[in-house]
Amino acid sequence: MEKYLTNIMQDVNHQISSFDKPVNLTDSQEFGNLLARLQHHGFPTPLLDWTLSPYIAAYFAFKGASLTPKPNEMVSVFIFDIDRWGSTFPAQSDLLTHSEFVSNFVPFVTDNPRMSRQMGVTTLTNVSDLQTFILSKRPNVGGELLWKFDMPASERSHVMKELNLMGLNDMTMFPDFDGLCKHLKEVHFDNQQKVLPPPPPLVPPPSPNQA
Repeated sequence: MEKYLTNIMQDVNHQISSFDKPVNLTDSQEFGNLLARLQHHGFPTPLLDWTLSPYIAAYFAFKGASLTPKPNEMVSVFIFDIDRWGSTFPAQSDLLTHSEFVSNFVPFVTDNPRMSRQMGVTTLTNVSDLQTFILSKRPNVGGELLWKFDMPASERSHVMKELNLMGLNDMTMFPDFDGLCKHLKEVHFDNQQKVLPPPPPLVPPPSPNQA
């Protein structure tokens, strides 16, 4: 982790300066915003994405499912009671500590429209097996903290079509050119959704002189 916070992040900050203004890595707010932005563009970070919407969670669960799933193959959605967790365990942000932790993490969505579209929230952690770690803390709170819901992956086509009708698709979750291309691939190749034909061109009515 020390290498990540020094060498790797310094190089990342240098490289992104070709696209945007570099951030002050010693400023916790700027550094947190950068981590959240990197997270939503596929770069490894100590953050874990969550969403406030169960429908968006279903979108990501089924989006990652195979187009030809095996029998009994499942996709999963997790619910984490972060409020109950936070009322029992103190928030931490020191990634170099030797004690394992999970903390609520609230960055700004500056230059990160993907996070706002996905109703995203994040946790900061230094734990590799987060599910096992959270479940091990149930005795500390005297109740459940994490729930897992399994759904058949074979329902991918149906679910993605229904979510698309609700306005949840690659184009709305990733409001950029990459998202548009992913959405078009889903519609025309992966899911072969029915595409409405473009409307016919408007023809002006004939003028009175032409009647």
